[in-house]
Amino acid sequence: MNPLKLANPVTVLKGAVGLAGTAVGIAGTVTRGTLQVALTCLDRLDESRRQDARTAPSPEPGPAHTVPTVPGPPVDVVGETLAAEAAAERGDAPDGDGLAHEPRGASRDEEHGEAALQRAEVDEIAEEAAAVLEGDVEPEEHLTQPLLDPADTKAVADDLRTMGRAADPDPQ
Repeated sequence: MNPLKLANPVTVLKGAVGLAGTAVGIAGTVTRGTLQVALTCLDRLDESRRQDARTAPSPEPGPAHTVPTVPGPPVDVVGETLAAEAAAERGDAPDGDGLAHEPRGASRDEEHGEAALQRAEVDEIAEEAAAVLEGDVEPEEHLTQPLLDPADTKAVADDLRTMGRAADPDPQ
């Protein structure tokens, strides 16, 4: 084997990925086999339990099951609800009673300023996004500065060129 290929990071990475793939394949095969054995054992245990249940003597009849009774007369839920709604329409309902005409919980929170994201904030975000897409907004100063020092960038580029030459010792 060519000793330069051992120094080539691409070749080394390719070999490592190949080994990792082989290891994953072996682990999958072992796991599949183990699960198959476990399922077979569970099936046999279930089969033996069924067989034991068939051969076991039947239980003696016990006392008859009774249906539990609810004390008191039945409650007219529909009638009470209709009466409460009629009282609310007349203005007789106590303060704070929640009825079906109230807003959803999320919009109620929004009215009190407790919602996680207010509709006004959503509108502002949409306006800012539209302005950025149209190019009307200049980016902030910290976004215009380079992420890497120019000297570091040149050093990285030189290293990449050197590694590229080492990876291909026979340039054409």
